[in-house]
Amino acid sequence: MPEGSRIVRLADVWKTCNKIRAAAFRVGLNLWDFYRPLDPEGNSLISESKFVSVLAGPLRSVIGLSDAEIAQLADYFRAQDGRVLYHQLCQIVHGEDDGGRERTSAECILEACPPPPEPACHKLDIWQMRRLCCLLATIAQRDIPLKPYFQDYELVAKNDGRITFAHFARILNYIGVLVSPEDFNLLVRKFIKDSYTLDYVEFIKAVEAVKKEGIRGLGPEYNNPAALIDTTLPKIVRPEIEAGLSTAPLGALDVFHPALQGPKPSRHLLDLMLRVQEFVLQRRVRVSEFFRDYDPLNSGRISPQQFRRALDVMGFGAILSDLDMLCITRHYIDPNQPDRVCWRTFEDDCDQVFTIKELEKHPEVSAGGVAAAVSELPPLGSAAEHGGPSPMELDQAQEALLRVRAACAERSLDLRPAFGEHDEHNNGHVSRAQVRRVLARLGILVTAAQVRALETRYLDDCGFHYVALLDELEERPAESATIAGPAPAPRRPQQSTVDPLETDIVQILAKIKGKMVREGVRPREFLSQFDPRRELIISRADFYRGLGAAGLALSPREMDTLIEVFCSPGRRRYVEYERFCSTVGEALTQGGLERAPLLEPVPHVPTIDSPLNFLNFEERNIVANALTKLAKFPDQLSNILEVFKDIDKERCGTIPRISVERALCQRNLLQLVSAREREIIYKCFGYRRGCGDEVNYRALCNALDVLFATSAQPC
Repeated sequence: MPEGSRIVRLADVWKTCNKIRAAAFRVGLNLWDFYRPLDPEGNSLISESKFVSVLAGPLRSVIGLSDAEIAQLADYFRAQDGRVLYHQLCQIVHGEDDGGRERTSAECILEACPPPPEPACHKLDIWQMRRLCCLLATIAQRDIPLKPYFQDYELVAKNDGRITFAHFARILNYIGVLVSPEDFNLLVRKFIKDSYTLDYVEFIKAVEAVKKEGIRGLGPEYNNPAALIDTTLPKIVRPEIEAGLSTAPLGALDVFHPALQGPKPSRHLLDLMLRVQEFVLQRRVRVSEFFRDYDPLNSGRISPQQFRRALDVMGFGAILSDLDMLCITRHYIDPNQPDRVCWRTFEDDCDQVFTIKELEKHPEVSAGGVAAAVSELPPLGSAAEHGGPSPMELDQAQEALLRVRAACAERSLDLRPAFGEHDEHNNGHVSRAQVRRVLARLGILVTAAQVRALETRYLDDCGFHYVALLDELEERPAESATIAGPAPAPRRPQQSTVDPLETDIVQILAKIKGKMVREGVRPREFLSQFDPRRELIISRADFYRGLGAAGLALSPREMDTLIEVFCSPGRRRYVEYERFCSTVGEALTQGGLERAPLLEPVPHVPTIDSPLNFLNFEERNIVANALTKLAKFPDQLSNILEVFKDIDKERCGTIPRISVERALCQRNLLQLVSAREREIIYKCFGYRRGCGDEVNYRALCNALDVLFATSAQPC
């Protein structure tokens, strides 16, 4: 193989250098003594023949290098003029050798002309120097071999002991030395050489000095040997927090750390159970599913440890403390077996918000009273939960509310977008610090006492309820203080027209199937409990009650239509719920697949279409032509989806028509379609929200992307 076609591999060169280093350590040879006499000029360059003659001559038997390894070394350390840089090989094996080398004239010139003074930005004061010394001592304590990592970089970059800031940070991160940005800036300011490199040789020397001589090896810069080798400040001892005492005697605070919150007062068992029922109702929790696995014999009793574990799994730790859970556990302990808890009784109490067990035995009982009581509970953690604010606090809150209302009316301020920027979860709450930040940014001058009064009125466990504040800021007409006159005679109710959708069984079943697919509702689980003898039929009242517990919100006319379709032929007062469940169950699975193994089931896709956005043949052609025009500028080119999202502050996917036109005008797309085409597009992607019609901009953007992707693109 010719000499120019050799492939020099860094791993092989590094392996050869390790072999030379091992031989030098074993027999105590020094390459400087062999190569220095061959370089009388002292320029660190010798011919290739001289370089090879040393390794292949007197040192072949000592080191044991082959001809291929010697050739690889010569190729790797060869300069552009053909000579070899033996100085780099000796530095890798032995390090710098300043003692045996004579001083050159260039070094004398450097002594005569000293280097310029160090910039002021590189100097460290006494406190920064002590912090840097602590950091170096902390790194030295870990006893990490730093030199091999920097030597790998030196072999690749062929530098003179310098390394870039980014690679220096990369090496520290790789070996596990994680430093803060402030400490890294101190290291850079101490060992910097120019605008983008630092001297890692001096850094390694400083760490080695600490390893050998302790912290005094850093020199006179560190004059406090009794200090701790740590750059982090110790935690402040707060005995009142560790003891669970309240910080109210310290006065009003502007620091809102969770550790400074006072202990929550104890609550009565009835209040605890109401909160538990509220939690179960809001999240639709089936309590029996969490206890059934702990009771294989179905005895209705488990151990207190298992009961507490099930409560934690259900998520009650978010609303109940350890003492509250202990109170509930003790209440449901079996009186005959003190080491067992009656979880069936606890389940019946929790499920009262949905239905009352054995309601057929008590026909005079009206269901729904517990759910109504739970719905009237005040927000968790609010002042209304503990008896409400005092009259003085109410007066201060009203005074602050009037001042905020006057400032908003005088300068036409809108607080909703200002608070909405900080409401990341879109739940109508912000933190206490964010309330002060919003008021200060808008220039609404309220005193600290008035802000605390507002917090007393609108604060709960989720934060500051700014939506309630905005609702009360709206001025309402004053109510008349005069005595109301006689009530007018009631008018005859006008005969309302029957909506054809409420009597169409296909639309009703499509509505139920869509809710099953979106929310995972299983009506059979709620209806089968009313059929203990498995007759596959239940009464109309139980059918109505079961669908209500499942969350299927149907109007009375829709419910009557559904009952008439699925009523039992021989018993008109009963409903065949099994036939109903099989019909709506087609949205989740397809029956009879075992008889057709080659049939591929098609999943049910719920739709939001309605007669309001029905298009005839002519309108469909107009929409197709208009979308073809707009598809030339999809979201990939126009980025119109971001404009829609900026307008949609509530992230509901629909915006008014005027907002759509504003977005199209902003992206210069409004001129592509006529007014009639826009109206039909709005009708095609329309969605009824509240009392107005809006446009589903997400479906519009998806349609434009599909048309752009499927249309023939020019090559």
